[in-house]
Amino acid sequence: KYHWPGNLKKYRISGGEIVDADGQSAVDPLTGFFAGSARSFWTDSDVDDGPDVEVGGAASRLPAPGSRKLYTNNGATNLTALSNAVAPANLANFSLADFGLNGAADEPTLEAMINWLRGADILDEDSDPDTTQRNSMGDPLHSQPATMFYGGEPGSEDIVVYMATNDGYLHAVDAQTGEELWSFIPKELLPRSAALLFNPSSQFKSYGIDGVVVPVFLDRDDNGVIDGDDFAYIVFGMRRGGSSYYALDVTDKNSPQLLWNVSRPGMGQSWSRPTITRVNVNVDDDAATLNDDQAVVIIGAGYDPVHDTPTYPGTDDNSGAGVIMLDLVSGEEIWRAGRDMAADLTLEDMTRAIPSQIRVIDLDGDRYADRMYAADVGGQVWRFDIIAGNPPATLVNGGVIAQLGAEGIDSPTAGETRRVYNAPDVALFLDAAQNRRFLSINIGTGYRAHPLDT
Repeated sequence: KYHWPGNLKKYRISGGEIVDADGQSAVDPLTGFFAGSARSFWTDSDVDDGPDVEVGGAASRLPAPGSRKLYTNNGATNLTALSNAVAPANLANFSLADFGLNGAADEPTLEAMINWLRGADILDEDSDPDTTQRNSMGDPLHSQPATMFYGGEPGSEDIVVYMATNDGYLHAVDAQTGEELWSFIPKELLPRSAALLFNPSSQFKSYGIDGVVVPVFLDRDDNGVIDGDDFAYIVFGMRRGGSSYYALDVTDKNSPQLLWNVSRPGMGQSWSRPTITRVNVNVDDDAATLNDDQAVVIIGAGYDPVHDTPTYPGTDDNSGAGVIMLDLVSGEEIWRAGRDMAADLTLEDMTRAIPSQIRVIDLDGDRYADRMYAADVGGQVWRFDIIAGNPPATLVNGGVIAQLGAEGIDSPTAGETRRVYNAPDVALFLDAAQNRRFLSINIGTGYRAHPLDT
């Protein structure tokens, strides 16, 4: 089906064991899966939700459609502004086409479509005419949720879980109650709404927000509370859902703000998990600007679907071959590596997509990035040295340090066609015998597009 169900559930770890809301072991030791008798937190006391993804959890705690806070990016940076509300009161700011509708007789009205997105059961999906709400969430297949701690006393901590799903929602969930505070659908995903509603059979998986949600916070006074000049952001990509990256300011958990969304020419599907770091770069004489904290987001330029075909492409990838550094606050591009002459660091060997996270290292402990390692779907490993205090044009030197796959081979065999989708792991070692230190770079390969392919 076009729509896959999902959920967010809460358990507790006690004595090294996962336990449920009743304090009982939640995992069946014979299968390794959740036991049928387990009841997760946020689930009604008379319900055993166990391995059933559609029962209990945060999906069962969704607000009533009339009171739900559902936003999109429809102009205003303050997502709570009326123009951003996916609500019947805001019909004037939307069209049928915004939601994948064309006005056909068998389609819902614009108001009904919006109410369905808010959780109204307009098609009686539960076969119960007495209920008007559908408690449904999409699947978080590749996305990982982010937990943000806002303060509070032990036992009553103020924690929000930010969870992205493939029906296109980013959910903000209160970790104590499991109730949704608000949710956000990027406007670029709204045209999928009609297909999600009618839920036809589909040969391929449908994706919405499928990237990892990365939390970023700064507690300037170290008091354990997000207050004063502190900030809390979340950054995420779309993965198979598109090529964009989004950053939201969630310093006020009840009033999300859109910091930026970025998708530039040459970017592939936004698979690369964002790495947040600080870089000592001189932007005084450059067109770029940088926030006062010198905080940046570093990403690989993405995945090129040409690699969905097992045969290795004989030409350079069309998209994703690059490394990009963005200002954390504005999303403005600070620095970029690529094979085109417009890049700050032009590298003719950068011919393959980089869907993996970029590994960033602070070698001298000054809290600024000094080194980056990356890998591409051609099996190449890259090293980049950051020269502190330089402008973007001369900020980074680097290149290929290892070719472990098909890149550089004219007619690679299947065994030589190794692709890298994950970040390199880097560890510091001491060779006591020779009185020297060295970095060990460890990396794994695979075929993410066809994980069962031999």
